[in-house]
Amino acid sequence: MSESSFFSDDLEYVQYKDNTNINHLPGDYGIPVLGYTLSYVQRPYEVIDQNRKKYGDIFRTSMTFQKFVMALGPEYIKQLTLDRDKVFSSRMGYYAPLKHFFEGGLLMRDFDAHKFHRRIMQTAFKTTAMRNYVNTMHPVIDKQLDDWDGMREFEFYPHVKELLLDVGAKVFLGLDLVDGETQRLNDAFLAMGDGTLAIIRKDWPGLGLAYRKGMNGRRYLDRFFNELVPQRREGDGTDMASFFARETTEAGDVFPTDVVSKHLIFLLLAAHDTTTAALTMACCYLAENKQWQERIREEVRTIIAAKGTDDAGGNRIAFDDLATMEDTGNVFKEIERLHPSVPAFMRRTVKETEIGGYPIAAHTPIQVSPIYTHRMEEWWSNPHSFDPDRFKRMEHKQHPFLWAPFGGGAHKCIGIHFADMLFKMVMAGLVIRYEFSFADGQGFPDAIQHFPFPKPKNHLPLVLKKL
Repeated sequence: MSESSFFSDDLEYVQYKDNTNINHLPGDYGIPVLGYTLSYVQRPYEVIDQNRKKYGDIFRTSMTFQKFVMALGPEYIKQLTLDRDKVFSSRMGYYAPLKHFFEGGLLMRDFDAHKFHRRIMQTAFKTTAMRNYVNTMHPVIDKQLDDWDGMREFEFYPHVKELLLDVGAKVFLGLDLVDGETQRLNDAFLAMGDGTLAIIRKDWPGLGLAYRKGMNGRRYLDRFFNELVPQRREGDGTDMASFFARETTEAGDVFPTDVVSKHLIFLLLAAHDTTTAALTMACCYLAENKQWQERIREEVRTIIAAKGTDDAGGNRIAFDDLATMEDTGNVFKEIERLHPSVPAFMRRTVKETEIGGYPIAAHTPIQVSPIYTHRMEEWWSNPHSFDPDRFKRMEHKQHPFLWAPFGGGAHKCIGIHFADMLFKMVMAGLVIRYEFSFADGQGFPDAIQHFPFPKPKNHLPLVLKKL
């Protein structure tokens, strides 16, 4: 394939509609039109579990106006994500909900084209770059966390979302956002996330539709990033946008501005919202399980104490400290097990194949489910309980895809180590400054929103006690 072909959408399999001839599989399609959409959005684990008990690990179902095959368990996550025979298209799996919002992102590219585009990002995630990000992030994190002191009414979710957007602007874009810019970017990303879940998927003006708001957010981000990328090609900036903008093809050409812009939009959303979700859900469990909050605090204090007072960075977590933060890392893993940032991976076949002994025709949508696999009772002890020490016991090592919140194979999340780093840095800064508890009259949130990213519906009201 020529390099020019990697920038086009001239792919034969994208021209076909979904194959819906899957009645040879056990299962049902739920209520007319909507299928299991409404119940799944509210209670994904329970809905999947009910169907599994009736039909087994593989069944047909319907959600969001789409009929598809559900395949449960780590072996099917392995089959779809490793995709050794290039059978499963990520682009077409996510095409229906994401096509207008994240077109051009890595998730929306397949096979050789995906490998070609992943090259844009490779320099930005090398160890040297990651070390620099730590130094860049510390002042932003410190300022935001210090500003939380004295707040009487404190909802964790919006505050940590703002913190991570400021971190993302600095690390990803090399920008110090003023308040208005932060809010506009935040609103645009929120609108796009809500738009992916819209039932009425029409870009009609004047009706206040979520889909329309999402598309307006995408148009704003296109303008913002298409202006930024040419600026980042100049100079020697060490932010991600600069690395992306200066990356070249094998022929020595820089990637087109709109291509780089599309990758930045998708990556910034993924990095920002997934880590926001992980930190928020972690604080739900750490407010309820004070012994774990204290274990993390002591781990951080021990690392800081070992640096000595003569070390100018002694009050901060350094890049080389991250690998030693076992308890904090296991909390992160446990949160991604209980509430994976991406609850399901979607693919569509590009040719005939077989799953679990069932023949599957070309162009058939298939979904595998980390949110269910991560709680399968035959694999996990007390699967619904918060127990980070299960990772010390190596429960997740029973199968290489038993714990798979970041996917696998060619599409495995390119930012997995960045997410781990960011979670640990923010959590370390939080626990050494504050002890936190649920606000008066509050307990563990009764209602959790699972899509597009997990978060408590009450935004997690907390009381912070300065240490």
